Amino acid sequence: MDAGEKALAHAEITNLLSLYYQALDQGDLETLGRSVIAEDATWVLVQICETERVVDESSGRETILEWFRRMFGAGVSMTEGTVRHYLNTHVIEVEGDVARSTSHLQAVETAGMTNVASGFVRAEHVRTADGWRIRRYEVEETITRKDMDALKATFHAKD
Repeated sequence: MDAGEKALAHAEITNLLSLYYQALDQGDLETLGRSVIAEDATWVLVQICETERVVDESSGRETILEWFRRMFGAGVSMTEGTVRHYLNTHVIEVEGDVARSTSHLQAVETAGMTNVASGFVRAEHVRTADGWRIRRYEVEETITRKDMDALKATFHAKD
């Protein structure tokens, strides 16, 4: 892979990561399914609040989208569509049709400009016939007590 191809891959992957969070912030599951998440994807979400640590893992595009549908109905900050995620300081390594990225994450509630989450993202991307897609996404984030309680109530009612 020459320097031009690598630079193009970096730009496309950076755009893909931005598309992911813009679609997520708007509740646009159609875009997530069509243009972001690989069919064989795995999403690992680690939420931390104070001394609690909750891990959710979903595999397969449809299972991941169903997780997001449940989360949007959970009463977390982003349910109201008033949270903006900012992903930056990307480090991207491209090896042919596979790439890995690491990035910093911050989520802000827009009405009061309050930080509701911050963390670190590791992702694996795969080039498909339709462009780059995210195949593995791991986010570890510190979240608010309100969001932790809402997520636990929705996803861990049996715990």
